[in-house]
Amino acid sequence: MNLNLSEEQEMIRASVFDYFSTAYGFDRHLERLGKPPGSASDAWPAMGELGWLGLTVPQDDGGLGLGPEETMLLMEGAGAALCAEPLLASAVLAAPLLAGAAAGSPAANALQAAISGQASLALAWTESDRGFAPLAAAVRAEREGASWRLSGRKVLVDNGAEADWLVVSARGEEGLALLLVDGAANGLVRSGAPMADGARSADLEFRDTPAAACLATGAQAEALLLRAVYRGLAATCATALGAMERSLEICRDYLHERSQFGKPLAALQVLQHRYVEMLIAAERARSMTLLAALRADEAASGDAEARRDLSLAKLTVGRSARHVGGQAIQLHGGMGMAYEYPIGHYYRKLLCCDAAFGSQDDHLALLSDGLAAPADA
Repeated sequence: MNLNLSEEQEMIRASVFDYFSTAYGFDRHLERLGKPPGSASDAWPAMGELGWLGLTVPQDDGGLGLGPEETMLLMEGAGAALCAEPLLASAVLAAPLLAGAAAGSPAANALQAAISGQASLALAWTESDRGFAPLAAAVRAEREGASWRLSGRKVLVDNGAEADWLVVSARGEEGLALLLVDGAANGLVRSGAPMADGARSADLEFRDTPAAACLATGAQAEALLLRAVYRGLAATCATALGAMERSLEICRDYLHERSQFGKPLAALQVLQHRYVEMLIAAERARSMTLLAALRADEAASGDAEARRDLSLAKLTVGRSARHVGGQAIQLHGGMGMAYEYPIGHYYRKLLCCDAAFGSQDDHLALLSDGLAAPADA
């Protein structure tokens, strides 16, 4: 297994961190948080011009045709910059599901608008605020000839409050279905709320809501949804990794700049040990994030060992995220809780990453079930 970045991947990583370091600083993050919900962002079209919004969309559909490893590089940079744009929801989760649609169809038009940064997407797959069960769907899809209508409820949909188009998983007569819904469709009720990190999610209620298109049904829908969700899980690990790395940089600078009794804080052995423990936790998270990126598609295809690896990665990264974020606050003392100072915002980002795509308890339960299965067989 080659763990070194290719030349193309090095270029992607360099362009990602160059953009975020120059055009998306902490001041930009605070400005974004202060804007009313749904406010236009000039960063979104800029990301479209860079090709990020179609990163994993096949080239035949106007994207770059890249995979989870390149997504890891993008989301690592986004996490380091506290990016509040819906990169995960639109570019990673939903956009690839629209690939292959006939030219001029609602799905093809929505995809092109999303890739160019003129619209954003969301994938509505969660129906409970606990657990990790991608294929669980109680939302009903009723077919009427060539059209579909939806009834039911989805919760905690990332970018669900502002997305122009929604991809919704539902149960119909042919099993699971992935349906495209216009954000302005009749019978769609969206209840948006800010998350701890400033991003917005929404609970969605479908009241006999018409779908604009059916993207897939049956086994094909299950395969597409699993690929999207497992890639999203790996991308969330990468976001947390980026936030941890930047938190460590901020802590390092702080320990060298602040003095006590005539010496910099970095000279205190107890703080040196604490910082090294944070570094070890972040390095552990990096190796598991890379594992998640490499194994995401195998997990989606049903490989039991790969799914175990993805749960182990999510569990490990979540633990590291809470440790690094919490210790970063402690190293700064009261200053760490100031809204105008970045370290508290990174902690909130890490908490949200830990909760997304299944909490530590959720994945620990999945790992326990997997270990118990051979003995029960």
